[in-house]
Order: sequence, then C-alpha cells, then structure tokens
Amino acid sequence: MTYYVGIDIAKFKHDCFIADESGSAVRDSFSFKNDKDGFEFLLSILNDLKPKGKIKIGFESTGHYHFNLKLFLEANGFDYVEFNPLLVHNFATKQTLRRTKADKKDPKTIAKYLMTIDYKPYVNSFYHINNLKSLCRLRKTLVTDRTRYINHLLIKIVNVI
Repeated sequence: MTYYVGIDIAKFKHDCFIADESGSAVRDSFSFKNDKDGFEFLLSILNDLKPKGKIKIGFESTGHYHFNLKLFLEANGFDYVEFNPLLVHNFATKQTLRRTKADKKDPKTIAKYLMTIDYKPYVNSFYHINNLKSLCRLRKTLVTDRTRYINHLLIKIVNVI
C-alpha cells in the first residue's frame, strides 16, 4: 500500500492530509506546529499508518518555512518532493470550476497532485547543499567588500600624493 502525504507549509503551523492509493482519506486534514513537538506528532502519525507501506510526502516550496521540516524528514529516513506552488495552483484550478481559496483543502490538493506525478524524491544531501550555497554567498559578499575597501584605500593614497 502506498500513502500520499500532502503538507501545506505555513509560518507557525503546517496542514497535512494523508490519502491511500485510491485517493480516499486515511487521515483527514490536521495541523501540526512548525517545531520539534509538531514534527514528533507528524512522525507518530506516519509511523502508525497500517498496513505499513510506502509513504510519499509532498509539499510546496514556500520561502524558508519548510527547512526545518525537510531536515526532520531526512533525519528520520523519509523521502519527499518539493513542488513549485504555481504547478500545484494550476493543478487545483483544473480540478474545479470554483475560484475559492481554502487552506484546509490545500494539503488534499497537494496529495492528489502527488498521485499524478512521477515521484522523484530529493536526495538526502539538502543540508550540505544549503550550507554550500550560504558559504558561496558569504564568499561573494566578502570579496565585494574587500574590493570596495581596496578601492577606497587607493583613492585616499592618490589624494595624499
């Protein structure tokens, strides 16, 4: 049995919906906090899924609010897919004629979208890649600052001479 977990990411809490292969709800929409206790609550729910099967997790890429969740999922051996929110929005608009926005329906839409795509989870090197990006940005900033200071010193030396 395969379970599809759609998570709608927010700043302080995340909404989640779990469906099975047929698309029926295994667990209706529920919320968990964006902290260690909330992640432990999600972990307990994922571990209680019976019968045990493959768990596919998907969520939208929304700024930096999902970083802690990604690290937690990786640390506990879960794979996940991160979606472009525009793709999920386009999928949702094709599913219904209504133009309403309902946060409780977002995780269900994400889970349904997860069922329709080819599931290619991210590799478990997110933490290292994220740190390398930060280090590269820091290096660029430091090189720019160094160049500005050298230019400033050269202007002062030329003015003295």
